[in-house]
Amino acid sequence: MNEKMYTVKNFAKLTGVTERTLHYYDRKGVLTPTSYTKNGHRLYSNEDIFKMQKILTLKYLGFSLKEIIEHLSKNSTNSLHDTLYKQKELLKKKRDEIDYIIGTISRVEQIIQAEKVESDLLLLIIHSIQNEKNQKQWLSTQLSEPIVEQAFMQHMPKEEKLKTERDLFTIINKLQVFYENGASPHTFEVQRLITQLDKILSKIIEPKYQKEVEKLEIEESSLYNISFMSKGFQDYIGEAARILNEENNM
Repeated sequence: MNEKMYTVKNFAKLTGVTERTLHYYDRKGVLTPTSYTKNGHRLYSNEDIFKMQKILTLKYLGFSLKEIIEHLSKNSTNSLHDTLYKQKELLKKKRDEIDYIIGTISRVEQIIQAEKVESDLLLLIIHSIQNEKNQKQWLSTQLSEPIVEQAFMQHMPKEEKLKTERDLFTIINKLQVFYENGASPHTFEVQRLITQLDKILSKIIEPKYQKEVEKLEIEESSLYNISFMSKGFQDYIGEAARILNEENNM
């Protein structure tokens, strides 16, 4: 009795994959047809059904096509049990990364609320949150522990910290608009925002620590992780702060 064979169309319906996927798997050597018709059309057997089950299961578990080919090979030296354990650890790590990304986006949403934000600034803020761990590590080598704790507002209750982050962001966002529009740092509105910024920074870091922070010089090798503002924007804020400081000392 001849074994039942399936055309690409029928095999695709049976296994729940697309015909395009079957063609792709054939080209990549993941699943080659058992036979062909006289006209060169692919034909699949019942054995191919079970092989496809294995492929889809390994794919569901997160294996790459290269890994799937290796595990389906008769010459495979890898223990599936050991590989599953390693895959589980990789997936757990990926899950933690996804959870962290979701947490980062949620935190940014809480901070910006309904503010209209330039995409560049938004991405820079996300980058800054993403690299907080690296920022803390680097600052810990430059500043005393109490200052680092205050810089990251660890001394504040959660709600107060969130409000402070919102206030900071609102001011920086407005300053960014003035900077992009070429407004002078002497402008009244810019100086008003710098005054507000100074008050918030004084609230975050005690005045007795601020001189130590002012002496901090960010190394070029650490700029990627530490700064979330462009060099030009930093210089703009620095110049506006210098003007304010001169006026206050007059």
